[in-house]
Amino acid sequence: MPQDSYQACFEQSQDVLFVIGRRADGDFVYREVNAALLRDTGLSREQIVGKTPRELLPVDQAAPLEAVYAGCFASGEPALIESILDVPSGSRSWQVQLSPLRDGRGEVIELLGSARDITWSRDFAQQLQTVAPHLPGFVYQLSWSGGDDWRFLFVGERVEAMFGVSQAEVLADAGALLDRIHPEDYERVIGESIAHGESLTPWQGAFRMRHRDGSLRWVEANDLPQRLVDGTIIWTGYVNDISRRKALEAEVWRSETRFRQLVENANDIIYTLTPDGVLSYVSPSWVTSLGHAVEDVVGTHIRDYLHPDDLPRCLAFLEEVLGSGEPRGGIEYRVRHRDDGWRWHTSNAAPLRDDDGQVTAFLGIARDITERRAMEERIRHLAQHDALTGLPNRALFFEHLEQALRLAARHGEKEALLFIDLDEFKPINDRLGHAAGDEVLLTTARRLLAGVRGSDLVGRLGGDEFVVLLHAVGDSDEALAVAGALCRSLAEPIGVEGQTVAVSASIGVALYPDHAVTGDDLVRAADRAMYRAKAAGRNRAELAQRAQRAGRSR
Repeated sequence: MPQDSYQACFEQSQDVLFVIGRRADGDFVYREVNAALLRDTGLSREQIVGKTPRELLPVDQAAPLEAVYAGCFASGEPALIESILDVPSGSRSWQVQLSPLRDGRGEVIELLGSARDITWSRDFAQQLQTVAPHLPGFVYQLSWSGGDDWRFLFVGERVEAMFGVSQAEVLADAGALLDRIHPEDYERVIGESIAHGESLTPWQGAFRMRHRDGSLRWVEANDLPQRLVDGTIIWTGYVNDISRRKALEAEVWRSETRFRQLVENANDIIYTLTPDGVLSYVSPSWVTSLGHAVEDVVGTHIRDYLHPDDLPRCLAFLEEVLGSGEPRGGIEYRVRHRDDGWRWHTSNAAPLRDDDGQVTAFLGIARDITERRAMEERIRHLAQHDALTGLPNRALFFEHLEQALRLAARHGEKEALLFIDLDEFKPINDRLGHAAGDEVLLTTARRLLAGVRGSDLVGRLGGDEFVVLLHAVGDSDEALAVAGALCRSLAEPIGVEGQTVAVSASIGVALYPDHAVTGDDLVRAADRAMYRAKAAGRNRAELAQRAQRAGRSR
């Protein structure tokens, strides 16, 4: 490959890449960096290239890095490290792979570093720790980067009670848990997970797993996938033991005599339907779960209880069972409670045949999953919102930004993006502590929300950086007026732990389509304008310039 092709690959890589050399005085120096590093750190190329770790980072962060660099140069072996670094874009967690580069004589002359920002994963894993104890099974977070590259980023402590393997074993080697999937189910489970991961759709599956003591149990897994910029797929979900339910289902199929004894005492709702959807039997658990008397339910059509939005899908599900003649499972839908509220259920259904083999009814087993659905919504919220302020995080804000720009283009409207950075926020953290800093950030979020319309969007990118999207603004004067009002609001004193503190904000304003036509370019234009506001004295708003130079420095 030509030299310029290698350079293009290095520069355009989505992963952060950098080259470390060694000067004659023995100090390590950053010789090359790619665009991804500039994007993720907020530094400019001029601020990094030619600088040593100690010139870029605090000593307590630079010293461990220099020790690892020295070890790689001395041993000639690659190294994998994780570190938390303070950069202009905020305090970030990084996973860094260092690979020695050799000359023609085999001597190490440079190191190639490849880094991945794992801040959101670390933060989210900490949030999962608070959710896990409230679930009957265990929460997990699993990543896949292709091939056999599977890693658990988080796994709940109940995994040991369920399968006899510790959290440490699973986190060190994903195979410690994945290889316990029954051989007959393994290909299906992995294949379905990858398919749903690639299509970014929720997945639910039931399968068998082996305990370390050799016993077999049925489990049910539910998860939500997310794709990172580098293509890595991360599933966040939980596993529950359903061995008792499976044993009950098997018993139901085997013994009509025992059928009533089992179903009358089952926690799940067991029911039968005629082919046209009339309920011909419901177990007593219907009363416990939904409040309707059994005698009031039998003989009525399921449309009287199913949510109107779910009814067509449920009827199609029954048609599928009827057409295939085979059991089906996993459908989820809402059922009306006697108090007129809605409960979420999941159900399996199987055809019942007469002596001639004709389907005369459906037999179903339904379970109330309302609490599980609420937990899924909580997990989804955590994945898309800032843990401290509850505002949309970077990923969700940018998703809404792109949608807004598409609508603005269709209707010929203007959108304004405000990039907000607090002035003199770090001294508050240093002097009063992080709890005080958090209170300032919460107050900032509340004032931003109060200062814009309900149709506008406020988000937090991280640290003390916020963004506001103003929909359908008239012109730059209107956007600057809003930004000025926000500056005044944010500059008002804040009471924190018995003290009064004051911060201000520098705001950059960029309009679509005046200053940029894509979300990324609009953010960059507003970001540059924000730094001009800081340079002009802070506590002010500046409008983006129409002609922008490539790159910026902090």
